[in-house]
Amino acid sequence: MRTSNRFYLFLLVASAIGLTTGLAWASRASLGRAYSPDSRNMRKQEQKKSPKDPCWFMTLKEGGEWTSEMYSKRQEREMRGYPADLPLAEAIRVFNEEKQCNPTLAPYPPLTEDELIASIVAGPAYGAWGKPWITQKDTLFKIAKDKVMPKGSLIVATGGPNVQESPLRPNGDIKSRGISIAIFLGLENHEYGQDLKREQIFEIRRTYFSVDTIK
Repeated sequence: MRTSNRFYLFLLVASAIGLTTGLAWASRASLGRAYSPDSRNMRKQEQKKSPKDPCWFMTLKEGGEWTSEMYSKRQEREMRGYPADLPLAEAIRVFNEEKQCNPTLAPYPPLTEDELIASIVAGPAYGAWGKPWITQKDTLFKIAKDKVMPKGSLIVATGGPNVQESPLRPNGDIKSRGISIAIFLGLENHEYGQDLKREQIFEIRRTYFSVDTIK
């Protein structure tokens, strides 16, 4: 499978299970600028409107606290990232809440600010240095320094997509057991069916333990 398609499959899986962080509650004109009292009040108001059940997007129960507008905004976020700059702490908080909605990923340790920042400081995994890292690093270092996820970025998690080409199961009916967490960048203009470039993806955690045959 081509690398670009493999990463796009990663995006589709992450979008389907909804293991990404929450909606932005305030907009900043630029990274590193302090939030105004009005912005903080806006975030508090939006939090009050949010459903009590963090897994509402998974069940979509009739009579629930969700609305079609909320669902549309969340789908837009899954495709094009955060609609505005979002505090890192808030992004991680909602990410961890939504991770617990998926029984496959719920058992794994939550993501922390320290883990995310440390992964940026340490740089990419072996073999991933080069042009993609050079393209990413200024944006990633700004995330680590200012503790803000920029507009168009997204934190995603997956339990491992199906393996289409494997010496273990050539037919592709095998999947990895574990968790992978990554930051997607520059999704503002992303369209359905569009492949992600390698420089748009930075892996935070990749931990796999075994493979499962799909019956």
